Amino acid sequence: MSELSPEDRYQLRKLQMDVDKKGLEVQKSQQDLDRLVLELEHKYGLLGGDGTIDPKSGTINGFSPVRNGKSRPEHLSSVLVEEAA
Repeated sequence: MSELSPEDRYQLRKLQMDVDKKGLEVQKSQQDLDRLVLELEHKYGLLGGDGTIDPKSGTINGFSPVRNGKSRPEHLSSVLVEEAA
């Protein structure tokens, strides 16, 4: 069995570090998404209730109307689009 050349070992380690970095970037992006969903759940009065937000479709599932009448679920899609831009 032959050994890798120093250059190949360098490239292999460098690529593994790049993979690790991308993994951390994915974790950060997921945390950013979770934070936005939390903010929207707060805005639309879903915390502590049965309603949840589907980030892929931008819809509210299991929503019961907000008591103060200020938040309307049909505006959620436009809010998600604006936040993503």
